[in-house]
Parts: sequence; C-alpha cells; structure tokens
Amino acid sequence: MMRMLKGLAWLVGIVLIVLVLAFAWGRLRGPSELQSKALVLLDQDMKPTRGRNAFPAIWLSDYDVPVDQINLLYAQDRQRVHTWVTKLESEGSVPSDFIAPSADKYQKLPPLTAEEKKLTCGNREVNCLSNVRAHRDEVRALLTRQSVRLRHDEELGNYDFDWNDLPPNSFTPYPPYGSTHNMWLTSAALDFVEGKSTSALQQACTNIANLRRLHGHENTLVGTMVNAVRMEAVANVFVHMVSELPVDQQLPDTCAEAFATVGLDDVNLCASMQWEFRVVVGEIDLADRTKKPTRWLNNLIFSKIGTQRQKAAQFGWICSDRAHRQLLDDHRFAVTDFPSEADVFDWLSNASGSVLVFIPQPVYADYLNCQEDAAATLRLVATILWLRQTYGSGKTLAERLPQRPVWMRITDDRGLQLSSDGRSLHMGYHGPGKTGIIDWPLPAGL
Repeated sequence: MMRMLKGLAWLVGIVLIVLVLAFAWGRLRGPSELQSKALVLLDQDMKPTRGRNAFPAIWLSDYDVPVDQINLLYAQDRQRVHTWVTKLESEGSVPSDFIAPSADKYQKLPPLTAEEKKLTCGNREVNCLSNVRAHRDEVRALLTRQSVRLRHDEELGNYDFDWNDLPPNSFTPYPPYGSTHNMWLTSAALDFVEGKSTSALQQACTNIANLRRLHGHENTLVGTMVNAVRMEAVANVFVHMVSELPVDQQLPDTCAEAFATVGLDDVNLCASMQWEFRVVVGEIDLADRTKKPTRWLNNLIFSKIGTQRQKAAQFGWICSDRAHRQLLDDHRFAVTDFPSEADVFDWLSNASGSVLVFIPQPVYADYLNCQEDAAATLRLVATILWLRQTYGSGKTLAERLPQRPVWMRITDDRGLQLSSDGRSLHMGYHGPGKTGIIDWPLPAGL
C-alpha cells in the first residue's frame, strides 16, 4: 500500500514538474514564424503617401466649416483627443466623454428627423426611385434644407483616402459617418425622376467610383463597412435607373470606371486590422498596468505578450495572400478558415488570453463576408452593363449570361439566376442578416 502511495506521489510530482516546465516554456519561448511575420506586417506604415485625406472632412461633417479651415480645426481636435486618450491610459479609468469639436464656433447642422430620413435613399432601401417619385416635392424641399450636408456628401468625391490618424483606442470617438444619410444619392434619384437621366447617372457613377477609392484606402472597420454599405445602396439605385432606360441608351463614361474590374483594394481589410490590433494592444497594456497585485491568479492564466502574439497572427492572417485569394474568389468565410495558433503550451501558460483570441473569429468572418458582398454587388452591376453592351448579338439573355467575363463571376452558393420572365437577376448574400436587394432589375428587352 505504501509503495502504491509513493508511486502515486511520484507520478503527481512528475506531472506537476511537467506542467511547470510546459508553463515556463509557453511564457519564455519566442514568437512563431507566423507571429513574427504578422508583428512585422502590422507595424508597417500603411497610410497612403499621396492624395487628400477625407477623414478630417468627415470628422467635421456635422458643422458648416469652410473647406480651407477643415485641416486646421481637425489638427486641434486630434491633439485634444490625444490628450484625452493619454489621460485615460495613465489613470486607467474612463474619463468624461470627449465633448465638442473645435468647430463648435461654426453653425452645427440640424440632424435629420425620422420622417426626413424616410425621404432619403437609405442604405437598405430596395427601390429608392419609387419613394422619391411618391414624395418628389418633400424630397426637393429636404435637399434645400439640408443643402450643406448635400455639399459635404458631394465634396467627398474630391478626396483620395479615408485615414483615421487619431490614437487607436476603443474609447476614441468616431466621426459621424452616417450623418449625410446618402444625400448625394438622393439628389441623383430626384434628378432621374425629373427627367435628368444623364446628370443622375453621372452622379451615381461618380459616387460609386469615389466610394470604391475611399473604401480601398480606409483603416478602420467602421469606415470600411460604412463605405461598403453605401456603395451597395448607390449600386441599387443605379441599377433601377438603368432598368428604366432604353437598352441602347449610352451611359456616361464614368460608369465604366465605377464598375471596372474588382481588385484587391475592393476587399482588403489589412489596414483596418492594423488599427484593430493597435486598439487591442492598448487594451492589453492598460489591463496589465491596472490589475491589482493581489490578483495572482490573473498572472497565471493571462500573458500579455502571448496574447499580443496570438492576436497578431489572427489579424495578420486576414492580410495574407490566402485570405486575399479567398476574398477575390468570393468563397464564403467560416471560423474554421482562421489559423489556430494556440497550442497546448499557450493554453497552459495563457488560458484566458487564448480564449480572448478565439472569441472574435466569428465576427471577423462576418466582416470578410460583407466585403465579398460589396465586391459581388460590383460584379453583378458590371454583368448587367455587359449584358447591355452585348445586346443585339443574336444570342438570348440566358445564353449570354454564362459567357460574361471571368472576373464578373460569383460563387454558386449565391444562387445567381435569371428570373423566368427575364426581367431580373437574383443574387444571395454571404454576410449575416443582409436584407438588401435580392432581385436586381434588368432593362426591358435585354
């Protein structure tokens, strides 16, 4: 009996020694090759070196600020936000909300009421043209009342990228991305229903080209998603415009640019992942500085360095060639696509950190799928324009559809199909809870 107890004690001792050694190895070893590459990638300066940044204009879009004052006022706010965030990080507590921007000496634009919002071409409006036709006078009056917001929306076409250079922090304020409520698109829709089709099409296509440009040079998930959703809304209205025109009516040259070949800029989330990573690193640093010394258990189950490395691998993978190929090939993302960097040593030495790294993966898969939806929308509209161009070739619509250029193809799981009456194309979505247009109208006789 004593021999058995001694043997059991030796076994328990050996297991404890192995666990301690595994814990120590998990804490002391260096980063993996994947983690090292990701850390280098996410430390790069990805900001465009040329062009105009739209972020200051968006930041101040709720105020009637002269264009020549925007960058000056934004620079003041940027310093104020930096001071505000520094106080948060040094005190380890949430300070009072960031109050008013430096533009508060200028007129603040009145927000749209709930009724006014219903008059605009909202992001989920299935047929904006019908809504504008039914409320033409009210829409015209709204655009007059909100002429400054309309001007702000149109002026975004003069910018080259949308780069948030405020301190990366989860409490850092975001600009009012949705405050214009698609005024530019609503104005284009009103022009169309009033018979100014060339002006309307020109506005819509310029708007699409601008949103694609900003979307391709954007560094926050919020901005990226807003631009993608707005682009889908403009594409929706544009397709309804085209469906009401004669099939042989020539479109503005800008439309060819707006719906040119989909490329990496249309789906790339790398800069946004860099911002997210820096936010996470800041949160980890803050938690590490403010935890109480008596919380010894937290020191055992959480490793600041280990969590940062695992997060870097996760975010860096979204920047990888494999992820980019999957995005461009329009294959739906799942949680299982993300690499599992947590091994037994991570779980032993950084249990809570490993759990925190795994939790966001379903959310990031959704973000990637939403990028695919935006790209698929561009491909579908390009397909409709190509079908217009090939009209009169002697082949039926059903015969021409499979012959469209390769870059316009989307995956079979979207269920692309021509309606039985030949008046619309059906396309499904990859992103969760998408309620946008499902059946895209085609011009009569196409």
